[in-house]
Amino acid sequence: MILRTATLFTLISLSCLFGQSEERETPAWMKNITRIPPGEYADLRAVHLEYTLGWNNKVNAGRFKISINRTKSKNEKFVGEATGGSTGFARALWPYDFRARSVIDTESLRPITFQLSEREKDQANSYDIIFEEKRQIYNTRTQKDGEEMKSGMSRFRFDYGQDVLSAAFYLRSQPLKVGDEIAMVVTPFNKPYLSYFKVIGREKRKIKGKTHNTIKLDAKIAKINGDRTIKSYDKIKEATLWIEDDNYRLPLELQTDITIGFVSARLDEKKWLE
Repeated sequence: MILRTATLFTLISLSCLFGQSEERETPAWMKNITRIPPGEYADLRAVHLEYTLGWNNKVNAGRFKISINRTKSKNEKFVGEATGGSTGFARALWPYDFRARSVIDTESLRPITFQLSEREKDQANSYDIIFEEKRQIYNTRTQKDGEEMKSGMSRFRFDYGQDVLSAAFYLRSQPLKVGDEIAMVVTPFNKPYLSYFKVIGREKRKIKGKTHNTIKLDAKIAKINGDRTIKSYDKIKEATLWIEDDNYRLPLELQTDITIGFVSARLDEKKWLE
């Protein structure tokens, strides 16, 4: 739960109709999804990032790594790959590991495919998402130790969905002026969530002994039900994200207050790959 929650926002830090008719009336919240083109911060150098997860400011709960590169083909793409897992005392309570891969169009910052595999205790899950023009297609496989694998497919009928990495790319590309609000539909696993981000200020913040100029954002998440209604996500009470206020705008820190306590994710290693 700790790593899943933090990864949702960090990769990050936040219709929605499965297998039903696309002709139903569009709900109000769907009309408010941000659809403006990517801003002037759309580009990014190839980079490797590492984050440490903390629990209640006392326990190192996990660690994950993200590498972002570009393909060398004619139709250039961003490719993000991430790995991570719980560590130390948290791993003794809840062993968890994951691996993810995202492919994103460099011009529109729209996701093309997203793949995630995860292992928690005695169960392995994998998700493959294909983003088409007006829908996403989810293929899910789940297997508990000693049992047969279960698989399923569902469709998410919405034309502007995001995976976790494309959401981060799109968010950082925007002007992010104080008071700006951005709403996105983000799929971290095999279900969509409505994610709101609001820019609440700029401030200097010390992270791992170094002071950064940052953009501070408030983040909120809600569940999207099969009938297109919205339900509050009670596991996350509050979330705040800090992005570096420079030309690269990398996520520096996430703080979340969730049902199991206070969770933070902080950048502690950055290496440019080109």
